[in-house]
Amino acid sequence: MKPIVTKVVLLLVLNVLGLTLTAQKSTVTQPMSELEQALDSFLVNWVDSGSHFSDANYLNQRKVKLVNKRVKANKEIRLYYNKALAEMPWRPAAKEAFYQKLKSFLPTNYKNATLYIYVDGVLLDDLIPNFYRNSSVDYDKKRIPTAKKRIPRENIVKKELQYSLDKGLVNSNIALWHSHGWYYEQEFDRWEWQRARLFTMVEDLGPAAFVLPYIVPMLENAGANVLIPRERDWQKHQVIVDNNSVSEGSQFTAPTTATESAPNTGYAYGKPPYHTENPFKLGTFLTIKATKPDSVIYLPNIPETGDYAVYVSYGKGMGNAKYQVHHTGGLTSFVLNQQMGYGTWVYLGKFNFTKGANSRHGKVVLQIIGDNKTVITADAIKFGGGMGAISRNSQVSGRAKFYEGSRYYLQYAGMPNSLVYDFFPDKKDYTDDYVSRGEWVNYLIGKPFGPTHNRKAEGLGIPIDLAMAFHTDAGILGGDSVIGSLTIYSTKKEKGKFPDGLSKMSSRDLTDIVQTEIVSDIRAAYKTDWARRGMWNAQYSEAYRPNVPTMLLELLSQQNYNDITYQLDPHYRFDVSRAIYKGILRFLSVQHGFNYAVQPLPVMEMQAQFTHANNLDISWKPVLDSLEITAKPTGYMVYISTQNNGFNNGTYTKKPTYRLTNLQPNVIYNIKVTAVNAGGEGFPAEVLSAGIANNTKGTVLIVNGFDRVSSPYTFNEQNMSGVMRNIDQGVAYNYDFWTTGNQYDFCKESEWVDDDKPGHGASYGDLETTVFRGNTFDFAKTHGAALLNAGYSFTTVSDEAFENHDFSNQQYALLDILMGEEKTTKLPGNLGTVKYKIYTPGFIASVKKFTEKSTPIFMSGAYVGTELERDSTLAVEVKGILGFKHRTNHAVRKVKFYGVDDGFRLKAEVNTEYRMDLYPVEAPDAIEPANKNGKTVFRYSENNTSAGVAFSNKKYKTVILGFPFEAIVLEQDRNALMNQIIEFVTK
Repeated sequence: MKPIVTKVVLLLVLNVLGLTLTAQKSTVTQPMSELEQALDSFLVNWVDSGSHFSDANYLNQRKVKLVNKRVKANKEIRLYYNKALAEMPWRPAAKEAFYQKLKSFLPTNYKNATLYIYVDGVLLDDLIPNFYRNSSVDYDKKRIPTAKKRIPRENIVKKELQYSLDKGLVNSNIALWHSHGWYYEQEFDRWEWQRARLFTMVEDLGPAAFVLPYIVPMLENAGANVLIPRERDWQKHQVIVDNNSVSEGSQFTAPTTATESAPNTGYAYGKPPYHTENPFKLGTFLTIKATKPDSVIYLPNIPETGDYAVYVSYGKGMGNAKYQVHHTGGLTSFVLNQQMGYGTWVYLGKFNFTKGANSRHGKVVLQIIGDNKTVITADAIKFGGGMGAISRNSQVSGRAKFYEGSRYYLQYAGMPNSLVYDFFPDKKDYTDDYVSRGEWVNYLIGKPFGPTHNRKAEGLGIPIDLAMAFHTDAGILGGDSVIGSLTIYSTKKEKGKFPDGLSKMSSRDLTDIVQTEIVSDIRAAYKTDWARRGMWNAQYSEAYRPNVPTMLLELLSQQNYNDITYQLDPHYRFDVSRAIYKGILRFLSVQHGFNYAVQPLPVMEMQAQFTHANNLDISWKPVLDSLEITAKPTGYMVYISTQNNGFNNGTYTKKPTYRLTNLQPNVIYNIKVTAVNAGGEGFPAEVLSAGIANNTKGTVLIVNGFDRVSSPYTFNEQNMSGVMRNIDQGVAYNYDFWTTGNQYDFCKESEWVDDDKPGHGASYGDLETTVFRGNTFDFAKTHGAALLNAGYSFTTVSDEAFENHDFSNQQYALLDILMGEEKTTKLPGNLGTVKYKIYTPGFIASVKKFTEKSTPIFMSGAYVGTELERDSTLAVEVKGILGFKHRTNHAVRKVKFYGVDDGFRLKAEVNTEYRMDLYPVEAPDAIEPANKNGKTVFRYSENNTSAGVAFSNKKYKTVILGFPFEAIVLEQDRNALMNQIIEFVTK
């Protein structure tokens, strides 16, 4: 971290003593003492109009004032500033420079006086977080927890791992939530969002696009448990298996020795929708003595094949209990301490299950192990998030629980109403929702950290380390600048101490570290003047209620177009989330005294090649993080799945290679790799796929060129700006669950009236309950399935590895180049980084190598023609190699095509809808033959433009499609098309 330059500090004293400053002189509005004149001189010499931004990029919006001063016989000077001076980050170097420069301007008779500067009631020195102090000797011990006064730290859920995490977040439990949610508004007698739909998003969902795909997995991959007061699973189905009742077709089996608890002490499904009922007070749980090995079996009847979150519940037990989740990827084990987290839903993870009741790959087993003294309890298990079940004035939300606010999930999760979510009986749901989050944190911990109305409530005994509220409502400023990041903490209540005596300045430490990481990383990655706004010490409910170090983040303003251009971009969301994870890691490393390492970045240049008849060699290269020296991989995890099943628990390897042996014929093997170190596990790279055909006719190499993720198309003109998804809807990372609908008000002059008429940026809501597919990086298996059907084996290589000059150029029957929605994309920010260009010099050179060996080529993608328009010289070269040219983009709205050649007589449809299994294609290309050696073989039904071209010369043949092959709706059509392509290029 660079030290904050002194001139930025000086800007903050811009109105000390009531001065009005310009860049060159000051105007004194009242008589000044000798000391005041020295201060004035100091400011005039150091303040300039450019100092609003610096290495720390702090943007001051509040006036700093000297509220009091005390001078003691020229020996001691005490200056007391208002809290505005505390809103900026302070570091030792900045503090020393500030003191020394101030002293240098003092009159001679003050030179030897001791100077003290107080800000918002504390010494300026105390505003420096422990993490940034020169050494641990300088730490403020009052803001580091004392072990004997707190609940011993332990993960509520422990997952079995194959590597050590001694520099990660093991034994950390973190409370985290994402903004607001769908709630019942009493005034209008309706369910609604708490914020307006703007720029295709709503703040009730926008932060979830950071928290759920990025921040939570990063923290969990580092060893932490993350607890969320909202439903995290968007799965609309829910299956309950319980000792009291089960969903239709499901089964609950327990030992005959189990005894039932007293009534109204456990979960029961009851008769939803629930009004004031607490489901965890409607039933019972079972108690089982571990006299002999036994088990409780939960067998759900899954309504639809897919991914389901698994939540377990139990009564208070005596110790650890082992749960085994049997899913399509295998068996995953967890250990839970039943002395904490009882009487609520405890999240284990998300797993793939097939439709129906599957006793082999679709159940959860609670193992009964231990000695005669061990007591294990068993209550309900929940599969999937399910639909909203809380009734307000006889109305349910009509949406999946995933969209609802905290107040409703906490009722369904067994929280006591008077302590947590009906905190103010005469208040509205809006108030109860934001109040409930902090009180929920306190109830998770329990006495003496309990909820405000009963600090001695037993609670759930979970040792929460910190809490964070994530919002994107940082206010509105005039002009077109980025508003930037605001953070809030609170130290004022309870005499500035938590119940165990821990100083609430620890909340400021957390706030400063996280905000610093965010601003620093954004500026480095995007070369933008991302504004660091203040750190407010304020009495916001989400900041002051939790009895642990807590921060409230307002990352940006969703009301502001320029902020949205960042928020919409998946790269930005990943980078911000990684910065938050790093900030939390750094904070906890000081709080609990451990050396940390940041989990590595995803690997790249992946390839899988057959070495023997049924063996597959997989290799990759690590990626170093230019922003984090500790993020070096020391090993890797290799995960395998077959067909469309989930992945297994993986295999650890120290080398960037792995051999998969004994591949079975006509089975698709999918390979996912992550990098790991002592700090945690990184995100996965793209998925490689491979398969061996029975009596194979040859082997096809699939080049996975579709790794683009991007924001939708945005524009900014003099009078209009916004998001135009009809031009380019962008590509989500994995799945999109935050888009509300298309923007319809682009006029900058349109004023906000209310959330139903929000003016500029106003957007529809027709997509806001639709979860749809983006880039899941696994489309090679779709191509592979069609190749196996045609009798060909296949394997996969990433485009980065393919473009490498030393890529192994083996002989293949066909080169299948998968380009999906790949196209040149510019990232936000002043750097303007360009990614995802298709026709790079390396790509063209590698394609040439294959054509020189007479290898036929099949390439498909929505922008394979559009990309040629970026470089006329390049276009000539590509036309000569691949035999096609571009006609137009956005060729059709509904992508239906038909064959016009004897060898290509298929009629089929490409997906343009929002669905989970296929991504939508909004802008397919029309392409045409480049010369007489080519011919149009497919046309679009809508306007008869050319959709596909076949080309042949004396050495090789090509088939190029202006739409993605993997987005063809029906599997039978994909199989037929692949057969026709292979027949053409091989005859």
